[in-house]
Amino acid sequence: MDALTTHHPPLKVIGLTSTPFRVYFWMLHEGENALFTDIAYEVSVRDLIDEGYLSPLISKQTKTRLDVTGVGSRGGEFIARDLEDAVDQDAITRAAVAEVIAHGETRRSWLAFCSGVRHATHVAEEFRRRGVSCATIFGKTPKDERDAIIASFKRGEIRALASMGVLTTGFNAPAVDLIAMLRPTKSAGLYVQMAGRGTRLAEGKENCLVLDFAGNVRRHGPIDLVRPKRPGGPSDGPPPTKICPKCGTIVAIAALECPDCGFEFPGREVKLEPTASTLEVLSTGKPQWVGVTDVTFSRHEKRGGRVSLKVTYRCGLAFHTEWVCFEHEGYPRRKAASWWRERAPELDVPESVDEALLLADRLRRPTEIAVRLAGRFTEITAYRFAPCLTAVPGSAPSAIENPAAGAGSTRASASPTRGATRAAETSAAGLARTSVTGGRA
Repeated sequence: MDALTTHHPPLKVIGLTSTPFRVYFWMLHEGENALFTDIAYEVSVRDLIDEGYLSPLISKQTKTRLDVTGVGSRGGEFIARDLEDAVDQDAITRAAVAEVIAHGETRRSWLAFCSGVRHATHVAEEFRRRGVSCATIFGKTPKDERDAIIASFKRGEIRALASMGVLTTGFNAPAVDLIAMLRPTKSAGLYVQMAGRGTRLAEGKENCLVLDFAGNVRRHGPIDLVRPKRPGGPSDGPPPTKICPKCGTIVAIAALECPDCGFEFPGREVKLEPTASTLEVLSTGKPQWVGVTDVTFSRHEKRGGRVSLKVTYRCGLAFHTEWVCFEHEGYPRRKAASWWRERAPELDVPESVDEALLLADRLRRPTEIAVRLAGRFTEITAYRFAPCLTAVPGSAPSAIENPAAGAGSTRASASPTRGATRAAETSAAGLARTSVTGGRA
């Protein structure tokens, strides 16, 4: 880079990356000798999933866990030889592979990230012993052989790949719907890269299951909340997670519902003290009540996904958003029906977003919502409704000129009195979210 600058002083450099931090250290634009000076634009993993550009990740609690007690570190990472010696145990490998096969029964394309060449070889042998086609790829695998293996994997002729030191970057197999993490790492970047192999979109792929035998999710947190540690600097610790007691999915600590089975986590008791400036203290994780001054409904379309009703609450200068899934199936549809009945019990639950938009002016609007920080975003955890809420003159029209085009929206304002707020009803929000990726409202 110095040579290029010398020959062409006006040189400008732009970098494109999904992980703007070094594998073992801090951000690419911070510190001495940083290659870049600023981040010009960034989009979160959560946004890319919500917009339909990435596949969701879910993570199940595993019965088998790799024990790295006593494994030393060098250069910010586990010592490779010691790590492989610790985890490459026949009993552990058999148990882990058995879990992968059990969880992957309905999944078609598996990746296993292993802790060494010997470890990956043993993992592949165990898969094959149990009747699952599995090949190995290492750094020294000849290019022609590697290309042939990957091509067979993409065609579905090989169900699983076990690798060490490769496939974390520059590998694009969209059908991957199960990742077995058998490589503990202290590197936030490497962890994100491994999990990221499952975020590609593919036909018929609903999500990618991450089986974290290595403890990386607990070590680093959901991938959209990862905060790499500065070299030699203090660590705030990983974003906290919790385990769904019903199905074992690992979710962000702020999640109110399990995205996989719909289990609703008990809410915390909250002292309701609305103030003029509540967003400053959202980092405590405690929901705060904010007054709603405007509500907007619009059609939201994901790339390659089903449409949903986007509900935006204006609270002073802040905006908070949720998505109601009338056209989905299963749990999201049931939650949408519950959301609708709470606001219009006299109306049938719409079958489509367009129908919901046509009836949106007849919905009760909350006077307040409870919000809290979930990573870089806020999630809505509860609503308060005034006993009687009349329409405000001058609100948006009640009909949509062209709902099929997806451009319509409807809006209403809520201006509750202090007395009405105190007498308001309070209801819990039911939000669907991902697990490894932290989730937001």
